[in-house]
Amino acid sequence: MKKLGYYLRFEFKKRHWMWPLVVFLTLGLSAGFWQQQYARTQYLQEYSQRLKKRYTRADQLGSSEIEAFKKTPAAYHQWYMNSLAVNLSKRQATRSLDGFGVRMYANVDNVNGVLINSMARTYTQFQYMLRNQITPMYPDSLDIQSSAGDLSSLNEQSTQMVLKDNPQYYLQGWYYLWFLIRSNSIVLLLVIGSIVTGRLWAKELENKKAHSNWLLLQGLNPFAQICTEFLTIFSTFIQIVLLPLSLITLGVGLTAGWGDLRYPVFNFSDPNGFGLGESFMALRNYLTQAMILVVLLILFMTLINLCLAQLLKNSWLTTIGMLLLIGITQVMPSVPNFPLTYFNVNDTITGILQKNTGSDALQPSMVIMNMTWWCVVLFAILIIPATWSWLSQFFSKHRIMRSNTEKA
Repeated sequence: MKKLGYYLRFEFKKRHWMWPLVVFLTLGLSAGFWQQQYARTQYLQEYSQRLKKRYTRADQLGSSEIEAFKKTPAAYHQWYMNSLAVNLSKRQATRSLDGFGVRMYANVDNVNGVLINSMARTYTQFQYMLRNQITPMYPDSLDIQSSAGDLSSLNEQSTQMVLKDNPQYYLQGWYYLWFLIRSNSIVLLLVIGSIVTGRLWAKELENKKAHSNWLLLQGLNPFAQICTEFLTIFSTFIQIVLLPLSLITLGVGLTAGWGDLRYPVFNFSDPNGFGLGESFMALRNYLTQAMILVVLLILFMTLINLCLAQLLKNSWLTTIGMLLLIGITQVMPSVPNFPLTYFNVNDTITGILQKNTGSDALQPSMVIMNMTWWCVVLFAILIIPATWSWLSQFFSKHRIMRSNTEKA
C-alpha cells in the first residue's frame, strides 16, 4: 500500500501543468456569463425602445406594460403574471390590466391561443415561485419548450420572433451552472479530458511497459498498476470537468448571487404511473442528478480510456478512439440501455429523451443505475486479465522458490 501511495504521488507531481489548464477552462466557461450579461443589457434597451414606439399615449390599450417596465423588476413581474392570468381567463380584464402587451402573443399567425400551453406552464411556475418567495429571472419570459410542441403551429418567422422575445438569462451562480449543463458544455470538457488523458496508460503500453516492468520489480503488481492508472486518469478528468464548473459557479455566485435552488426546472415525469406528462422539479434535484450522471460519465470515459489503451497500445489511436466515441454520442439516435445515449445530460435528466423514445429505461433513476452497471462491467473486463496475470506470476514465483528450496 505504501508503494501504491508513493506511485500515486509520483504521478500527480508530474502534472503541475494541470492548474494552468483548469484556469484557462474556467475563464473560457466565464465567457458565456459575460455574453449573457451583455445580451440582457442590449435586449432591455431594445425592449424599452419598442415600448416607447408602441405606447405613445398614456390611455392606449396595453400601456400598463410600459408603466410597469419603468418601475422595478418586481413591478414588471407582477404585471406580467397578472397579464398571463387575464389571457388564461383566470382573472377579469380591466382598463388598467387588459392582458395586451408587446410580448403577449394573443394572436400570433392569426391562430388564437397557439402559445396557450406556454402561458399556462409559465403561470403555474410563477404561482409556485410566489408561494415559495422565489425571485424569477429578469425580464420575465414565457417558458417555451419545443419538446412539448409549443412552436409546432408557428411558421419559421413567428418561431424566431417568439424565441427572440422570450430569452432566459442565467446570471446567478446556480442558474449559470444550470445553463452550462443545458448547453452541453460537459461534452466539450470531456473532449478536452480525453485529449489530455488519452496518452497516459497507452503511452506506457506503447513503450513496451518499460516503466511498468520496473515497477513490477519494485513489488507493484499489475493489479495495483491498473488501479493507480485508473485513479490518475479519473482524477485528471475530475480536474478538467468538475473543477472548472465548480470554480465558475463559485465565482458567479460570490459576485452576482447564488439564486434559489428551489427554482422550477421543466421536465417530463410519471409520478403516478398514468403516463408521462409535463411537470417541473426543483433546481437542486436537477443539479444533483446531473452531477451524479456527470461523475458516471467521467468514470465511463476513464474505463474506456484504459480498455482502448490495453487493446490498441498506441496513445494516438486511443485518443482518436475516445474522441470518435464522444462524437458519435452527438449524432446517434437515442437507444435505451446504451451508455452513449446519456451524454446529453440535460435531456436525460429532464425526461426529454424518455418522452422522445417512449422508453421507461430512460428515466433518470434507471439511467443512473444502468450507467453504474456499465461501469462495473467495464471495470471487471479491465481488472480480470491484470489480476489473472498477477496471480499467475505470483504462483509461478512461489513454485520456483519451493523447487529451489527442495533442491537445496
